[in-house]
Amino acid sequence: MAWSLRLKLSCASFVFLFILACGSAWATGALEVKGELALADPLIGSLDSEPILILAQRAIQEPVQGIEKKEPPQTQTEKSPGKAFVFSLLAPGSGELYVGAKRGYIFLGVEAVAWASSYFLDKSGDKKEQEFERFADQHWDFPPVGTMGEGGSVYTAERDSMMRGFYDHNKQHFYEDIGKQPFNVPGWDSSVNLDTYLDMRDKSNWLLKNSDYAMMAAVINHVISAVDALRLARNYNAELGHGMKLNLKFKTSPHSAGVLVVASRKF
Repeated sequence: MAWSLRLKLSCASFVFLFILACGSAWATGALEVKGELALADPLIGSLDSEPILILAQRAIQEPVQGIEKKEPPQTQTEKSPGKAFVFSLLAPGSGELYVGAKRGYIFLGVEAVAWASSYFLDKSGDKKEQEFERFADQHWDFPPVGTMGEGGSVYTAERDSMMRGFYDHNKQHFYEDIGKQPFNVPGWDSSVNLDTYLDMRDKSNWLLKNSDYAMMAAVINHVISAVDALRLARNYNAELGHGMKLNLKFKTSPHSAGVLVVASRKF
């Protein structure tokens, strides 16, 4: 009788230490159990009798009459870092929202502001460009060949041919040269109109340049958001990993009267 009691206490101690060791290892990420772990032939009872542990388990598992079973709470699932990265790369902020981070709206807002700014700045720059081109057509004309320009430069026949070629085939170069080349200064009807023209060109160039900067900001926003979404997804999954729980189930072995210990982890 005393020997049987000592055996039961020893078995109970072993099971307790096993559960404690598995729980500690599982919490630190050192334990990964797949399949089923069989603990020798019967822990409790003889080969001809059903173990007390199994009987106790069956009694606990039997549903109590009149009490409804509660559905287990839904567990969180992992987020794909690859999907989060691609989502934000295509539409900044969408990857963050996929993971559940509200700062995705910030990236969406930056994206909207960047593209809207680029669009309106580009439109304003084009409008200002059309204005200074019309202004130049009204206040500049090809000066006579041989006319002396600023700094002793002369408007030669070669330069006249070059400027007329620009006017016919390269308007951008033409409107740039009539404002910055000294030999073209005599073509303006007044120095005041030349200064006005240069100011209009500067404003147009400023608007168009900032339109490019806004577009560049949109591209950078895509990259930053994609990297941020990737990091968030990985952190999200890592937090789920810290919440892993060890579940030990005891069930009968089909080949013997012993018990089986099944270890599993839940996310």
